[in-house]
Amino acid sequence: MLRRTHVLPFTTEDDGRIDVVFLEERDGRVTAFLDRLCRLLRRLEGRRRDVVLEALRRQERRVRDARRLAGLAKVLLDAGRFEPDPLAERAPAVRDAVFRARGELWPPVPGDVDAPYQAAAAGLGMTVREARDALYADRPDRRRLARAPRWDGRRLLHRYNMELARAVLLDAVEMTVTARGGWGDVFRTVKLARLMYRIERADDGYRATLTGPAAPYVTRARRYGIRFARVVPALTRAPGWRLDATILRDDRRLAYTLQAGGAIRTRARRTRYDSAWEKGLAAEFADKIGPERDGWTLIREERPVPVHDDVFLPDFTVRHHDGREALVEIVGFWTPEYLRAKLDKVRRAGLDNLILLVYRGLAAGATEPADDRDRSGDAGDGTAAGGAGHDRDRSQAGAGTGDAADLPAALDDAAAGPVLWFARKPRIGAVMEAVERVARRPSP
Repeated sequence: MLRRTHVLPFTTEDDGRIDVVFLEERDGRVTAFLDRLCRLLRRLEGRRRDVVLEALRRQERRVRDARRLAGLAKVLLDAGRFEPDPLAERAPAVRDAVFRARGELWPPVPGDVDAPYQAAAAGLGMTVREARDALYADRPDRRRLARAPRWDGRRLLHRYNMELARAVLLDAVEMTVTARGGWGDVFRTVKLARLMYRIERADDGYRATLTGPAAPYVTRARRYGIRFARVVPALTRAPGWRLDATILRDDRRLAYTLQAGGAIRTRARRTRYDSAWEKGLAAEFADKIGPERDGWTLIREERPVPVHDDVFLPDFTVRHHDGREALVEIVGFWTPEYLRAKLDKVRRAGLDNLILLVYRGLAAGATEPADDRDRSGDAGDGTAAGGAGHDRDRSQAGAGTGDAADLPAALDDAAAGPVLWFARKPRIGAVMEAVERVARRPSP
């Protein structure tokens, strides 16, 4: 990731706002030069890091601003894979032997420059040249470029601009992000980065507000800032994304905005599935939902649901063109602890248009409850459970969760919508029947 020194020369301030002067294409000359840098780095595979860095620095004569080149070189080096020098493991032993030999031969006399290395090499079974090469072989700049990124100039240009945009956020007090979809990648990144956030409804969907590294109560701001900046690449994969941040600069608060359609390229979002069940359900929907159910679409991880200080992101949203929608969540292999946490989140969400698809197999050695067939209707896949059973007293939803065998019944009680149990894989027919029964227009 770029540092503040790489981005400060390319930021401007005007009327309480901060903007980044991104690198732009000019008649193909910029990408042609960046192509040259990418090819140069590939030719340097196997060389030491300090040699690679010097080769990139020598390109200064071809650019107008060496500060741009410094940032581009940092982006390229960060994307390359460097491996330790073959002699790195022996470096501590070589240093110990050489310094010990120099101490024994002190004071030095003319002509004995090689004497410490000869003494160390003899004791370590090495040649004098190997001892010299190994002396500081474990330094970071002695690591060797094992693989350069397979980029072209256009990709390097977009990556560099992305890194400039992220580096500004190292001084963010707070950041608000909005998007029309793609929340799965965003919240997966937020949670893995262990960021502080809150989520709320907005006019055009949802809005997530994240605490930035410059907030007064954030400790280890540098580490937190690096994790904080990871949100930007995930956000650019979402449709209609926008970022609004407050940047602290010399005790002044400046507004900073990025959005889709600007200098930061919106990347195509790859559909990611967490399990074969999710992938299979999406494929079955695409294959079998035709004219008889015209108007329904299946969208992966689109609608986050705020649940107090947490967020619940159902696996799928099934939406009709008239505005009705239902949410689908698959609960696959589970342990009692996992299902208890899921139960609590479902209960707090209180969504009557949420359809839970739960795998019959129980984890942690528990056995299937005897009344499972009665709740599910039969032993087939995807048969609706619950129904009238949901009229039972909700205050008892958490009862009986002490044993793993009681958890399925507790899940039925906790869910405000249908619960479908499956033995092998969810069936799209049963899912769509439940969808048509509970789908509704979202609350404004």
